[in-house]
Amino acid sequence: MGSRADNKDGSCREVLTGRHAGKWRVQHVHEDEFCRKSRLSRLFPTKTEAKDFLRSLQRGERIERARKDKDLTLGAWFDWLVENDWPESIASATLGSRISRFNKHVRKEWGDVSLLRLDALAIKAFYRGLQESGVGAASVLEIKRDLVRVFNLAVKPYHRVPWSCGNPFTLYVPTPPRRDAVALEPRQAVAAIRSNSLTAKERALLATFLLAGLRLGELMALTRGQLQFDQGLILVDRAVRLDRVGGQGVGLPKGSKKRLAVMSPTLKKILCGVASDLRPDELIWPAKDKDKPRLKRNVYRSWKIILEKTGLPSDMSPHDCRLSHVNWIEKLLPEVSPTTLKEHIGHASGRSVTEINYTRPLSDSQEILRRGLENIVGFN
Repeated sequence: MGSRADNKDGSCREVLTGRHAGKWRVQHVHEDEFCRKSRLSRLFPTKTEAKDFLRSLQRGERIERARKDKDLTLGAWFDWLVENDWPESIASATLGSRISRFNKHVRKEWGDVSLLRLDALAIKAFYRGLQESGVGAASVLEIKRDLVRVFNLAVKPYHRVPWSCGNPFTLYVPTPPRRDAVALEPRQAVAAIRSNSLTAKERALLATFLLAGLRLGELMALTRGQLQFDQGLILVDRAVRLDRVGGQGVGLPKGSKKRLAVMSPTLKKILCGVASDLRPDELIWPAKDKDKPRLKRNVYRSWKIILEKTGLPSDMSPHDCRLSHVNWIEKLLPEVSPTTLKEHIGHASGRSVTEINYTRPLSDSQEILRRGLENIVGFN
């Protein structure tokens, strides 16, 4: 009976024994686009009904209807990845950005389209339409990258579309010009920090970026309790993180790695002026209307004001301060070991096996870094 059902015509036979004796059994094997076989077996009270059902299977009517009903749409596949794949492999902020881009630009036009019916010509027009509607070149490129990833995962490893299907999203879109990072010299940093036009809070924010090399999220979440003035250290054990829907919360720093960043005497003096009277759990730069970290857009608003007051390049970003900080240590402080630098800025996860297993932070090495930074940017 198995061999008859396995051919493309299927089989229709009367059941002669058992509790189904006298009925008619239809068996049919369907092979899908992945060469996977599925066996269908149904019982009917009469031969006529059984034959009619088998003929409909042979004509492919029910198979085609079932296949269409089970067609996986781009939106459904994206949502499945959001729930079952990406949370295990990417940061919540990255996931939130992907969801936001898809919902804003893609879902309405492509969410209900089957993965097997994506038209490259229409996708080309879609990319062009995004550009013409004012979506930035960088955003269009990120949207393309998201869609390429989504379709590639449908091919491998999940096999939701045939291997023979080319990815229709891998079409050319213009690459945005790269922004040149701003690397300050120590004298420029000193002049900016000394600017008389800055408020105490603005000076502390700029100095912390330049003299401690903190990331933006780490600075936003900084509390008085993390400032270890007696040891001249900053405990970096928290940072502002974004969730899936773009909401803001506080979690561990990047890579879930805590560290101790060195605080130079100049930075210590500046931070003492704004934080010495705060409670341990109080934020250095809280939101004005609540005891929470400022929203990212508000930090950037303050940053723009600082750039205007100090005359620093208008296109300089907070991360450029971290770049400048690392550049000073690498180029001007040869006595600071690479291990100490990595521990200070939070790149210790990129260490070699020897560094990971046989090195630990040393107070002497931190003091060398502290003195070096003070010599470069100190006010004395």
